[in-house]
Amino acid sequence: MENEKVARFIDTRDEQVPEDCTKAQLQSIADHFGIKLRSSKVGERRLEIMTQLRARDEALGEEQPQTPASVGEHLSIGGSSRGSSGSRRSVKLEILKLQLEAQLRREEREAEAQLRREEREAEAQLKRDEQEREAQLKREEQERRAQLKREEREAQLRKEEREHEAQLRREEAQLRREERELEAKLKQQEVEANKDVELKRAELAPPAPPQQEDRRVRERDLPVFVPNEAEGFFDHFERVATLKK
Repeated sequence: MENEKVARFIDTRDEQVPEDCTKAQLQSIADHFGIKLRSSKVGERRLEIMTQLRARDEALGEEQPQTPASVGEHLSIGGSSRGSSGSRRSVKLEILKLQLEAQLRREEREAEAQLRREEREAEAQLKRDEQEREAQLKREEQERRAQLKREEREAQLRKEEREHEAQLRREEAQLRREERELEAKLKQQEVEANKDVELKRAELAPPAPPQQEDRRVRERDLPVFVPNEAEGFFDHFERVATLKK
């Protein structure tokens, strides 16, 4: 299929055929016609081939066969004039060819320069993106560390708060125990003091005659019976009984 396109163009010189040709097919056409391609792009190669073929066709079309020796001087002068015109046209075509080649080279250099600029810009953009990602990762890492430190400080504060509250509760419980013990001790001392006073009062009081002593007097010498202080009551009762006989 590819060889058919090349052969069809060589036979017919149809300008529509190169429009569908590949880079390799254009190279085959150029090799067949002896055209040296300077560009590496398909479109520019197609343009080089068609331009040089048109220039050749025009140069060949303007060439005239040699006139016989018997032709007059007027024809010889006309032939010389036509030869000079064809030479000038060939020079113009060569100049156009050189200009075209120079234009193609400039376009190639500009394209290469543009490609290099785009590559550098792409690399710079990739580097910026990478730096931005690294900076973002660093910021996130710093935020995570700061958050961990805040959480650790808050946990430490909560722990110290709980320990302080527990210490306060222990101290309050200790104070309450000490208060209860002190109250019980004071109460015990008060009871004992009352007992001693009652005993001394009983010892100092003159004994009443047996006939005048009644139950109310006997009860007055005894303390009030308290079940929790039964032992002290019986001790007091024994002493009063001994004293009263």
